[in-house]
Amino acid sequence: MNEENIARTTDPATAHLPLVVGVDLGGTQVRVAVLRGARLLARVSWLTGEDPTPEGVISHIMRGIRQVLNEAKVTLDQLAGIGIGVPGPVNCHSGIVFSPPNLLGWDEVPVRDIFSQEFKMPVFVENDANAAALAEYMFGAGRAYHEVVYMTLGTGIGSGVITNGKLLEGVAGMAAELGHMTIDWQGELCNCGHVGCLETFASGTGIANYASMLILGGMAQGLREFALEHRLHEEQVPFRVDARTVALAAEAGLPAARDIIIRAGEALGMGLVNVIHIFNPQIIILGGSVVQIGELLLEPARRTIEERAIKVLHEATRIVMAELGPDAGLVGAGALIYYYKRQ
Repeated sequence: MNEENIARTTDPATAHLPLVVGVDLGGTQVRVAVLRGARLLARVSWLTGEDPTPEGVISHIMRGIRQVLNEAKVTLDQLAGIGIGVPGPVNCHSGIVFSPPNLLGWDEVPVRDIFSQEFKMPVFVENDANAAALAEYMFGAGRAYHEVVYMTLGTGIGSGVITNGKLLEGVAGMAAELGHMTIDWQGELCNCGHVGCLETFASGTGIANYASMLILGGMAQGLREFALEHRLHEEQVPFRVDARTVALAAEAGLPAARDIIIRAGEALGMGLVNVIHIFNPQIIILGGSVVQIGELLLEPARRTIEERAIKVLHEATRIVMAELGPDAGLVGAGALIYYYKRQ
C-alpha cells in the first residue's frame, strides 16, 4: 500500500460531522480513507491487481481500513460507519454487488453484510457514481442545490441523480444509468450489450474505439502518424490509440482528431438534452478525465443543447465542472454514512 500525507486541518463547515471511513473500490485501484466531511485525515491506496477476486480484495480492504485508522489515531468506536463505493451494478438496499464488468468473480457478493459483521457498525454500499454525486451535492459544486445531476466521463460514463435532496434509486436500487441512454438506436455495440449508448460516443473508451476504427479503415492516417511520432499508440494488433492521444492530436490542430472530439461533444450535448428534458435539474455537474479535454469537447455540447433543448428548460439549468476532482468517489463513499443515517 502507498501511504499519502494528508493535511490534518479542520474545516469549520464540517467540524460537527462524525468521523467515517470511505472505501472507493475500482477495477484498477482501491482507496481507503478516514474522513470528516470532505476532509481526508488519512488515506491509503493500492492497485486492485490482476486477480481482483472478492476473497483477496475484501481481506485487503479490511487491512486497509485498520491501517488508516491507525494512521489517523482513530478507534473503531469513534466511527459513525463505513461507506463503500463500488462499480455497478449494486443494489444499494441490500448491499449486494452483481458482476461488475471490471471486477471478475464478483457475482452476488454481499459486501454490506461481510463488512458489517467484521467491524460491527453500520455499513452502506452504493454505486461509485452515485457516491461521487453525493460528494458533489454535499461538499462540492452542487451544495447549494437540491435538484442535481452528476455525470463523470472517463473510461465509461457514470452518473447519479439527486432530486428533492434524495438519490434517485429506482426499484432495484440501480437507477440513473445515464451513460447507457440510447443516442443512436442503430449505433455501435456498447459494453453493456446494447447499441448506440452515450458511452459508445463520449467516454474515453468510445473516443478511442472510434478513432482506432477510422485508422483501421484508412480514414485517419494523420492521427496514426501522430501517435507513431509521439510513441503514444498502444502496442496492439490491429493498431489502436487511446482517448488521450486523440485529445493531444486535436490540441495540435490535427483535423481528423478534432472531428472525433467534436463528434463526442455533440453526442454529449444530445445526452445532456435528454437529461434536461427528463429531470429538469437546477444543475448538471460534469467530472472525469474526458471533460478535461476542454472547450473542443464542451463547445459542441453547448451548441447542441442550444439547438435541441426546450428553451425554458435549458435556461433553468446550470452546467458546471465538478469541484472535488479525483477524490469525489472517496469523499462520496464516506458521505454515504451522513446521507443514509439521516434518512
